[in-house]
Amino acid sequence: MKDTGTQFIEEWHADIEISEDFVKKLLQEQFAELNPITSIQYLGEGWDNKVFLANKKTVFRFPRRKLSVELQKQENIILKNLPDFSSVRIPRLQFIGQATALYPYPFQGYEVIPGVPAYQANLSMEERSANITALALFLKQLHAINSTQAQAIGVVPQSTDNLSNVEQVISRLERCIAKISTRGLCHINYDCLKQEIAVAKRLVLSGEPCLVHGDLDGRQLIFNDKKLIGIIDWGDVDISTRVLDLEVVWSFYPSSCHAKFFEIYGEVEHGMWSYARFLALYTSFSLLLYGADIQDAKLVTEATHSIIRINANLLM
Repeated sequence: MKDTGTQFIEEWHADIEISEDFVKKLLQEQFAELNPITSIQYLGEGWDNKVFLANKKTVFRFPRRKLSVELQKQENIILKNLPDFSSVRIPRLQFIGQATALYPYPFQGYEVIPGVPAYQANLSMEERSANITALALFLKQLHAINSTQAQAIGVVPQSTDNLSNVEQVISRLERCIAKISTRGLCHINYDCLKQEIAVAKRLVLSGEPCLVHGDLDGRQLIFNDKKLIGIIDWGDVDISTRVLDLEVVWSFYPSSCHAKFFEIYGEVEHGMWSYARFLALYTSFSLLLYGADIQDAKLVTEATHSIIRINANLLM
């Protein structure tokens, strides 16, 4: 089972800490072409990596823990072989750092995609809707890559990925809700939650596996000047059901633009679309807890608003 993304809410603390001065020293030792390094800017962190911007043009992602290393190795292969997408940019590798006595893990660097994560972009519902075309085109192109084609470009299927297993997701959601309640982060309508779980248990997924990003939410969508321009963080790329990516349509975009999404992306079977909605609830509750833990108020706000958009009766 992958220990990354929204899949293991208990495992987000780092086993190594990295500072701006540390990053500068590490880059100076390994990449003479970057010198002089005039600036190192901390950009943020997720479950897997801590991210810095060097000389205002190159993003470096450093694994925060050993569990992230193998995922980044696969990501490096994928980013070299993925095709260009018509509506968004993806990271293109420029540097691969080596593990040393100073820092025990390999790391990666790529040209910055200028902008901010979607949850930090202060977008209105109208502005989100205006960007559904770019997302739909991206997902249509990505999901057109079948399992055979995906393996040909280096994707190793994550056979232990259980986000397509309803019972596994329900169990994780219940653990997450218990922690949220214990900490008093919000007031949950448990009768409504039970109804959501009961509906999810009856869902049946169908469809052939394809290439999926595997961890799409408001942290991986990059916006610049209110426009979706990039998709980052490909460490959870997989060959699986496309429902893993469709949940972002529920979690980040208003339902008023879902019909437009279908016009571009194509038809989505009812059970799959309903499960994408349930996954979006799971992701949103997980991000609420994670955001509170790392004291990211914008992430907590976005996650809370996402839950309300999906089912306003869940929070009291």
